[in-house]
Amino acid sequence: MSDTEIIYNFINVAVPNDHPAVYQYVIGKKRSKETAVNNIVKITDGVLSPPYSIGHIRTVAKRFLKEKEEQYIKGEIIVNPIY
Repeated sequence: MSDTEIIYNFINVAVPNDHPAVYQYVIGKKRSKETAVNNIVKITDGVLSPPYSIGHIRTVAKRFLKEKEEQYIKGEIIVNPIY
């Protein structure tokens, strides 16, 4: 299993479809998308951060959120509002 797959699998388990970061990325504007990525990086801090670089985690988090956005557009997932 590659480093990217390990990070992706961790994020996939830690961030469900109803997580506020997914809502921010899918529904929000540009700043919200950056905040969503930062929130996921905060979740992984201390768990994945020492062996993997923050830049690598950010890249995988962006890919994860883009896939969630595509699933939302296709109607495969439902994203609930934060409030």
